[in-house]
Amino acid sequence: MHKLYLNQKVLALRDRFAILDERDNPVYHAVGSVFRIPKHFDILDLNDRIVASVTKKPFALLPQFTLEIDGRSVATIQKRFTFLKPRYDLKAAGLTVSGDFWDMNFDVLRQGTAVGQIRKRWFSVGDKYEITIFDDQEELLLVGLVIAIDYVKKQADAAASSAAARN
Repeated sequence: MHKLYLNQKVLALRDRFAILDERDNPVYHAVGSVFRIPKHFDILDLNDRIVASVTKKPFALLPQFTLEIDGRSVATIQKRFTFLKPRYDLKAAGLTVSGDFWDMNFDVLRQGTAVGQIRKRWFSVGDKYEITIFDDQEELLLVGLVIAIDYVKKQADAAASSAAARN
């Protein structure tokens, strides 16, 4: 088991995340596209080599993302239609996601056994997420999942702010 911390950089033109280990050493960084359809995030290693990508499906009724690791599609992340709390389906190698997406606290399970856990850290500048990884093979999948859900939340917050400003 180990932990990664995903920190969103504040005051950046594009979406940027630093992914650090428990000692604040960089492990990866992620960069989102600007003015590109579909919205796209690259996760890069310390040598700036793309190791994973998260791409939003354009023109979908509900947000849907594809996660590629080392150039091959490994998962689809789909927001479900609900009236209360947001829900997401993760279609990948028998994984399921359960928990509180609204507060960004959830578990990723394979056949009932946790492979990872995501917790939003409050009282930080910018968004900060703690990713606990129980299965090392799922590390990049968990990072991509957090990036996708964070993006959907930010879009929903922006839409709500815009609607409130018009009223």
